[in-house]
Amino acid sequence: MESPIQLFRAEDGIDGEAEGHYRDLSGIGNTAGPHTHDFFEFFLISSGSVCHWINGKKEQLDEGSLVFMRPQDVHFYVKLPGKDFRLINLSYYSKTVMELFAYLGEGFPQDAFLSAAYPVAIRLSRQDKQLLQRRMEKLYRIPQHDKLWFRTELRSLLSEVYVSHMLPNVVAKPDERPPWFAQLCLQIKNPACFHEGIAAMLRLSGKSHAHLCRVFQQWEQLTPLQYLNRVKLQYAENLLLSSDWSILDISLEAGFHNLGYFYKTFKALYGHTPLQYRRIHQSAF
Repeated sequence: MESPIQLFRAEDGIDGEAEGHYRDLSGIGNTAGPHTHDFFEFFLISSGSVCHWINGKKEQLDEGSLVFMRPQDVHFYVKLPGKDFRLINLSYYSKTVMELFAYLGEGFPQDAFLSAAYPVAIRLSRQDKQLLQRRMEKLYRIPQHDKLWFRTELRSLLSEVYVSHMLPNVVAKPDERPPWFAQLCLQIKNPACFHEGIAAMLRLSGKSHAHLCRVFQQWEQLTPLQYLNRVKLQYAENLLLSSDWSILDISLEAGFHNLGYFYKTFKALYGHTPLQYRRIHQSAF
């Protein structure tokens, strides 16, 4: 017989003045059975591994997994053979989270996040996991009676974690591209990657150059080099409009070591030389 689904209510576990709740759980025995709730939460697997059932789907969560739960989600944990885990959980009133979404504005893909079949779940690097864990554990230092300080720290964590980790992983619209290709297009926007050039594309994708050419032509109507140059030029455009760097420094920072080639490719895409473009579009502030 299936276990009944419990409903946890914010008013029963989240302090109304603090607007959030912090829990550090060690072991599967301290977690609840199948449940849902009327509030938002996110949790970090700080050590170990566990099987997570979420909306009828089973997934393994390992150390560094960060999951963003929504009020409608139904989930519970199942112990893996010979393993246990520790998680740190932060819960928030729905009103608090929705106020953050409103503040972030229409550029935030709120509907995509709320309506997706499954919540966003990502795996942090070891360094990011350690930084977030230390940040969350700072909440232990706040006296229980100091609700306003606790609320401020909880809100700060909420905005930091959602913007830094959840936002980049929300798909605003269905992406029909092969997952490896979509991931490559995201990764190549990192300056460390686009400075490496085509070699980075080959290394990150694990595909041959010929295969990359076919896929880029199919989905972007560009060659890999043309796509790479577009990424570099968009990066240069941001530097032109938001910094006081010289054109030469921007060219080098964007990965163009030939200034003449930088001018030529920039004008071909934007219709103006870099200097003309800066004079036309840069803010007066």
